[in-house]
Amino acid sequence: MTDVSWADGLSAVSALAGAVTAFIALRISRTANEAAHQSNRAADRANATADSVAEVERERWHHEMTPRFDVTITRLGSGSDQASLLLTFEGPPALERLDAVEIEIRDDGYTHGSGLAGGPSQQDIDETIWGPYRFKPGIDGASTNGRKVPAAAMELGEWRKLALEQSFAPAWTDGAYWRNQYAGAPVRLWVRCRREGHQPWVLTYNVDVANPQ
Repeated sequence: MTDVSWADGLSAVSALAGAVTAFIALRISRTANEAAHQSNRAADRANATADSVAEVERERWHHEMTPRFDVTITRLGSGSDQASLLLTFEGPPALERLDAVEIEIRDDGYTHGSGLAGGPSQQDIDETIWGPYRFKPGIDGASTNGRKVPAAAMELGEWRKLALEQSFAPAWTDGAYWRNQYAGAPVRLWVRCRREGHQPWVLTYNVDVANPQ
């Protein structure tokens, strides 16, 4: 058997030590990388959680700040085809004011298609107020079809009074049938509100038409 010199033994030991050191360094590097990766993942999860919490809080705040209105509609006289809509901004107190409040007549909720050839066009359908009342065109800045009135700023406690009239049956529909269809039906409204620093609010109301006291 060949004898191993002390120099060769020392060299082998040094090589082994170097390999062990390299292995340890590699393990430390991998461990550090894994720790950094886990730390980044934890940070990403924390950021995602914080964003979710912030979004929930924004939605909660937006809901709590939803404007409240009292809306009434009263005929100008018993049997009159004219009526008055009164909208009062009642809260919440923290909101104080609205930059714009837009009021629009909603249709009755049914789908009204253009139907057979020779019938009303889609534009005719869209221009028709499918409900019992409309805003009086030209009064309070109402649109020509009586669908909506211009947006206006409102302070807390302020009110708007708007003129209504009974809607007109379109030319392709029997007038008596139209009146009977909407007799006693509520006036359906969109109320859209805007305030700087807040997401818009879109509110709906179904308002019965009352006789004057």
